[in-house]
Amino acid sequence: MRARTYLAWFLSLSLCQCLLADVVITQDGQPKTTIVLTGSAAAGDLSTKALVGHIKQMSGATLAVVHEKELSGASVDHGRIVPAADGKLAANFIVLGEGELTKRLGVSGEGLGLGGIMLKSGGNFIVIAGMNDDIAAKSRDPNTTAVFTFLESQGCRFLWPGESGKVIPKKPTISVESLDVRFTPPIGQRKIRFAGLDVRGAAEGLAALGLTLDDYKKAKDAASETKSDGSWEKWHGLGGNIGVVGGAAGYGLRGGWDEHGAAHPEWFALQPNGTRDQSNAKGRWRLCISNPGLVEHVANDVLTRLNGKAQAAISLCPNDGGYSNFCLCENCNKLDAPNAPKVRMLIFKKVGESERSEVEHAALTDRFVHYWNAVVERVTKVVPDQLFLIEAYSYYSDPPMREKLHPNLVLRYVPNSADGWKGWQAAGAKRVYWRPNNLHSGHYDGALSPRARENSETLRYLAASGMLATDMDSLYHHWATQGLHYYMMAKLSWNPAQEYDALLDDFCKTGFGAGAEEVRQYFLLAEKGIVLTPGKRVFPQISDETMAALRAHLVAAAKATEGDAAAHRRVAFLRAGFEFTAVSREAHRLADAAAAEGGVKPDPKVVNEVMDRRWQMMRGLLLNHPLAVNVGVVAAADGAWTRALAWKGPTEGAKTGKLFLKPEDDWLSGDQSATRK
Repeated sequence: MRARTYLAWFLSLSLCQCLLADVVITQDGQPKTTIVLTGSAAAGDLSTKALVGHIKQMSGATLAVVHEKELSGASVDHGRIVPAADGKLAANFIVLGEGELTKRLGVSGEGLGLGGIMLKSGGNFIVIAGMNDDIAAKSRDPNTTAVFTFLESQGCRFLWPGESGKVIPKKPTISVESLDVRFTPPIGQRKIRFAGLDVRGAAEGLAALGLTLDDYKKAKDAASETKSDGSWEKWHGLGGNIGVVGGAAGYGLRGGWDEHGAAHPEWFALQPNGTRDQSNAKGRWRLCISNPGLVEHVANDVLTRLNGKAQAAISLCPNDGGYSNFCLCENCNKLDAPNAPKVRMLIFKKVGESERSEVEHAALTDRFVHYWNAVVERVTKVVPDQLFLIEAYSYYSDPPMREKLHPNLVLRYVPNSADGWKGWQAAGAKRVYWRPNNLHSGHYDGALSPRARENSETLRYLAASGMLATDMDSLYHHWATQGLHYYMMAKLSWNPAQEYDALLDDFCKTGFGAGAEEVRQYFLLAEKGIVLTPGKRVFPQISDETMAALRAHLVAAAKATEGDAAAHRRVAFLRAGFEFTAVSREAHRLADAAAAEGGVKPDPKVVNEVMDRRWQMMRGLLLNHPLAVNVGVVAAADGAWTRALAWKGPTEGAKTGKLFLKPEDDWLSGDQSATRK
């Protein structure tokens, strides 16, 4: 049942199994197929190198690569490629990309949209081809996702970066049944932001561990190496460009205060002190969006830029953050719906300074929709097809109560949940650009995450509601604790029709072999037994019983995979993330008890024992499992809560020693990468 369910991957594809002979690619480790490059495909393309490399890694055979020009003398007879009788080419062919040869075979990508793929087999050939995925330009190598889709059909997977995350089955003989797959990703723009090396104070965090960014870079780069070409993000089809980009854009007013403040101070937000001065807003100025002169100026400026021709969506989103207030004038306040949900709005005493108070105010959504509509109505009278990007964010996240959205508005929906989406739909929203912070959760503690299913269902729901693009913020490289979350977001961005449980089953079955069921139960228990506190940066709540059961599942999985080195290594990778979660939980519990009202400072000896072990583990993770937890980011966020412990840093014993584990349960010392020496 689960195997059949996983075929939901191909839901909305056309998949046909016919009674034709298999196309044999390799047999007993020997090549039986030639790769033919068509059109602009080249031997140096990622798609070509990945196809050759993975087939060799699977079977031991190296397939020859030729260009279709070298087959100019070949004929096509009853669906079979018949080369000139020179004996140099294998009997079967993988045709990569679209070109003259695919036309002669009667295979075409016509009808596929941006980023579409097709896999088509015939008498002695398999066509693997992809379409351009960039509305602004032709893709240099459009066949990569098609190649990786084909490799997945042969049992390959890419669970997390690095060789230990690659699942490459050993198959001396590779053959393919008759295949007809055509698929266009329904989400045309699929983006997950990847945190850089020096992010969120990582350099300072690493320094607290006696390490450097260079140490992390070297370890991370080495752990990310794979024997065959292709990055994790390329494998899962992230990318694409349908022209829906942009975010904070100053309400569409170019030049801001510097250019317009002197001549038109009335365009800018009224502040509590009665002025509209935004000179200290540092590029994050606010506007008086009820001002008709501002609306006319922004609309006319857009029309000048367009010069009569629609372009990619233009952002009208306000500036984000900063120490300036949204407009407090009477006319702007009148645009707020009296029955709108109440928000707790910050009021800064002076622009550019952090001193603030907080007031209750009606959500600002209706005033913004009124402004956006006013600009768009003027522009679309001249350029009817022009789209505009707006957003549900901050004090304007809630759907409007009174205003309706112009049909040319694309909603940049920032909330992590879909709770408010129905209200936005009722207000006329039809196009969604999902820009959540859904991968931020827990980035500062690196602990085991229970969020994969929740966010997967949100993505699936929004995709069924007109989602055009995603831009998820941000993947912090906690692969052993939050990697399942990353994996699901990537998989479902490519094809949101897939079922979460089928993907989870496949993740466990392909990656963990005989330990699959224990690993599956581990993830299901984490989902149910780890409790997050909404809106607060506090360590997850996990009971002692849940921790013991989670550990037992991984210990059992390790036992079950003792005869499977690759699966055993993956279990150890998950265990490294779990044990980091466990020791961090101990430390946070001590800190919470100390910080509680009437709390008693814990025994310094106990504090040092726990914190020394955690410090040693973080160093060990970077040196042995650098992709398991991004320890620099975590250490950078430690200061606030460790002060409650009065911890002065690692003892000399911790600095000179190392984490000791029993040989039969040494989940830390094994190198994550199967390729490193």
